[in-house]
Amino acid sequence: MSTVIRRVFNGRGRGSFVQPINSPVSFKTSSIVASITEVDGNGDPFVGAARMTVHNVAARDGQYVIWVNIEWGDDLNYRLTVLVSND
Repeated sequence: MSTVIRRVFNGRGRGSFVQPINSPVSFKTSSIVASITEVDGNGDPFVGAARMTVHNVAARDGQYVIWVNIEWGDDLNYRLTVLVSND
């Protein structure tokens, strides 16, 4: 039986960058799925004019790394939602 753990990471940024996130439930054999959304000042998600994408996700022991791109001229608030499965 698979165990799925949901994690949320909130940040602020723009452009293309790699976001490492420490996680005691992540192992190099974990399966990781990630999504990104823009959030407003209250932390509520919405679809704005900026294009936000997740390119690659890599599981490591104690961490996962997500390559993100936010196509906007100013820093924006975002939320990464991550599902970690250790089968």
